[in-house]
Amino acid sequence: MPPRFPLTLKAPAAGQDNFFLWSMVILPFIAEGSYIFDAYYYLSHFGFIHPYQGLPSTILVVFSYLRYCVPIESSKILVIYYVLLCILNETGTIGYLIVYIQHNDTFNIVIYVGWALLEITITSFLIYYRVFKRVHPSFHVESKHLFHFISRLEVILAIFIPFFIKNMSITLTKHSIAFFLLFDFFSDSYSRFQGFWIKSVLYLFVCTVTVCVASEWIYSKDNGTTYDIVSSVFELVSACLCNTLIILQFIPYHLTPLVISKIAREGLIFQRMNDSDLQTIAITAEPEVTNAKPNDSIIDMVF
Repeated sequence: MPPRFPLTLKAPAAGQDNFFLWSMVILPFIAEGSYIFDAYYYLSHFGFIHPYQGLPSTILVVFSYLRYCVPIESSKILVIYYVLLCILNETGTIGYLIVYIQHNDTFNIVIYVGWALLEITITSFLIYYRVFKRVHPSFHVESKHLFHFISRLEVILAIFIPFFIKNMSITLTKHSIAFFLLFDFFSDSYSRFQGFWIKSVLYLFVCTVTVCVASEWIYSKDNGTTYDIVSSVFELVSACLCNTLIILQFIPYHLTPLVISKIAREGLIFQRMNDSDLQTIAITAEPEVTNAKPNDSIIDMVF
């Protein structure tokens, strides 16, 4: 039975199909559900170290960042969609906050309050640009990108899962894998970036993610509190920069429209084809001139 509301912003283009479009709607809910599961599992098993604690949400959290391009056309349904995702995310964050409030952990309370405020902020911006301004995303996601995320996750997790198994400290939801996949995805559009701000945000995002990942690995070996603090702070800063990139794509003049980039690329290809055709004509024309000289010399000898 077909859906009762128009799902897509436009008809599926090349690289998209209905299965992919529905996946983009459903996957963020699965990601938020895994985040809630890990949060309340940690709440109910606080103090016990489980080898796979935090792993489901760490794997799936990347899809929660892709909600900006959810292919829903109806404004009312889009508002409901973003609000529901925000509520689910805040539910998981509240689970972590309860743990740290019970144990008077001021630092982590501040960190997770920051995550809660960030979630409300990004949801507000998405509703403003997607619903009220009706701006289409400039970072386009296609089926090939989704499979690229999955294939890269398989490689990363082959390295990361032993870290969860061997780690003797408590592991929670980590966004560093998602950040690694996302800045690789954002960098594909770097040729379309315009202006100082969006390029600066991308470079800062890469730097903060690097510091976050490095401090996580050092903490896993050393278990030093300093590295845990640095990792948590830079993870939150990286999330702010990642969401800033997502918002900047909706603001005019930060990215060259995809249509203009496509026209420019096609014009460049056409110009190169013309240049190659001219070179081919010049090469084929040269033998005709050279072949005439021996014939002329033969005629001269006959006469």
